Amino acid sequence: MDAMVTARMPQGKKEAGNTILSELGTNPSQFINDSYDYVIQTRQLPFKDKRVNRTQKEIQAAAAFTDSIPFPVAKRFVSMTDDEIRQERLIAQGLATRETFT
Repeated sequence: MDAMVTARMPQGKKEAGNTILSELGTNPSQFINDSYDYVIQTRQLPFKDKRVNRTQKEIQAAAAFTDSIPFPVAKRFVSMTDDEIRQERLIAQGLATRETFT
């Protein structure tokens, strides 16, 4: 008895993949079957494993580096409340006018 395998992915990826599989003379079911056969036979993935195990020290160093990167601050928003910032953004996008908030 055959079993079904289900996977979720973006529609565009599915369509692009199916097109290429067709060009290669196969289909998604055959590709999945072949991939499972490979994993069963070799006990390895048929592609490079992209996962990287990092030590806690490496993660902390990366976080410290990221935190050290300066970023520009929009000075005009510094003294504004959240509501004032939202209003300014709506006005800048043309979705409101100053009169809307008076």
